[in-house]
Amino acid sequence: MSWLLSRYGNRTVTYSNMGQYSGSMGVTLLWVLLWISRSGQGLSAEQLSTKIFFLAETNTSNRVTLQVPPAVLKGTAHQWMWTSHDGRHSNTSVAQITSSMSRNPSWNTQAPFSQGTGYLSMQTKYENAGEFVLMQTKPASAVLARFEVFSFVVKATPNYNGNEVYLGSDVSVRCEVSHIPDGATLQWEIDGDSTSNTTLFYNKTAHMIIHTVDQNYQGRSNCNFRLNGELLFRDYTTLSVQTGTFNNPLIHLFRESSNSSEVKLICRSRSSYSRAKWIMSRSPTSVTLTSSDKVRSDRFSSPSFNGYDFPLHVSPVTFEDSGVFTCLFEDQRFSSVKITTIRVSESGGPPGGQPVVVRCEVSEVSTDPVTLAWMRMEGSRWLLVKQDILTESHPTRTLSVTLPSLRSDQLHWQCAVFTEGMLRATASLTLTLPTQTTMSSMTDDHLWTVAIVACIAMVVAGVLVGALVFYLKRKKTAVTNLPLTQKNDPVYDNATDPRRDQESQKGQTGEDENEEVHYSEFALGEPRLGDTNRVTARSNQESAVIYSTLNI
Repeated sequence: MSWLLSRYGNRTVTYSNMGQYSGSMGVTLLWVLLWISRSGQGLSAEQLSTKIFFLAETNTSNRVTLQVPPAVLKGTAHQWMWTSHDGRHSNTSVAQITSSMSRNPSWNTQAPFSQGTGYLSMQTKYENAGEFVLMQTKPASAVLARFEVFSFVVKATPNYNGNEVYLGSDVSVRCEVSHIPDGATLQWEIDGDSTSNTTLFYNKTAHMIIHTVDQNYQGRSNCNFRLNGELLFRDYTTLSVQTGTFNNPLIHLFRESSNSSEVKLICRSRSSYSRAKWIMSRSPTSVTLTSSDKVRSDRFSSPSFNGYDFPLHVSPVTFEDSGVFTCLFEDQRFSSVKITTIRVSESGGPPGGQPVVVRCEVSEVSTDPVTLAWMRMEGSRWLLVKQDILTESHPTRTLSVTLPSLRSDQLHWQCAVFTEGMLRATASLTLTLPTQTTMSSMTDDHLWTVAIVACIAMVVAGVLVGALVFYLKRKKTAVTNLPLTQKNDPVYDNATDPRRDQESQKGQTGEDENEEVHYSEFALGEPRLGDTNRVTARSNQESAVIYSTLNI
């Protein structure tokens, strides 16, 4: 059984998929069901579990009722038990219903609850949400019904004259629920919106910033509560945007300073003018950023002036861009925007496993306190790590968190800026672990790159080895073709023999120009008689030098 609550104006209407209980027939039927549940246990407490949703309001005339009257028979007793979502109450008895044999049931309720025509009733206050259990205490103990009551708070700021907002301002909206059960989601959705926005869910609250609203913004912002994908609650807010910026008060914007950040400042008139310009004031100086006579195209740029619109686009936003930006149409102020910048940074860390320090700094803190909060991504939700409220007297404008050692679950951080509980800006910071080149950590692109480089290296190495072999072969061939006298090979001729001297003389006189050089084994040792390898002289006509084994 589930209930869906919607808001129409100042009325709170409750819907149920079982219909409304009306008349004595409905009450009698419910009594029968509860009696069956109590005595025969034909229905379990889970089957009687009901979810109720209401929008918390300051108007205390609206009430929420738990529409299950107890089947109070004579001589029985019942009570309502309450466990609040905010944790202040646990299994607290808020109402007792008793009946004797001689009189009708009597109620004894505890504030802020009361009896409402036989039902338990409460005001639509945020702190009244929680779990309610109706149980019989006499003559036997049994749980008859269980209610889960959720309270919501929806707020938008800044708003002027109801839901009207200034042209060019940032609108912050928040939607808070008293409890987020497992499988539940709470998020903002915008219908037909073309503007940029930032969303953040943390501490049971969905925050959203609608950046630089203009007259084209006509979307309805819906806060949707879903449980296991089923939409159970929706509340919305619709904004009306002014058409001009003349006589608007000072608009305060917060922006992150990074290479990808930007801001658009709107200046618009309903009447036509001939000249326009933007100036930036930062004590004690002022400087003209762009004008209709000289349009710049650097970080500060504006389109050609058409007489009505002259927006200023700043990209990227630097930390030093903090200041007041004023738009003038022929020396009349048409828009004033104050920009406060924030930046995030890191220091320390590897090598050596040094601690890592993450810092979030805001450029200025004026009369309104600013809350800085460091949050770390845990799963799909942000976990608050540290926060601090900064005032004008605060010694620093920085919030730091020190990590003794960097782990894989501490890589994604976000610094959030709040004023009066409303989100104004966020700045993200992603840390990296020390690089470790392992095959398991490489992506497919890395593996492909490594494979290509390895193939190229193998080809180059093959070419170099081939060139070296070719060079050595050429060199060996050249040395072999040289004359004998130019070769560098050593000649061993330490033995003296008269007959060999005569043969050598013949060679020197040129008797035979085609000498053969016979290479054989050569050794030094003592000569032995009868050695077949000793040097001999031949008398044949060819003169030859024979190197043989010599033993000395």
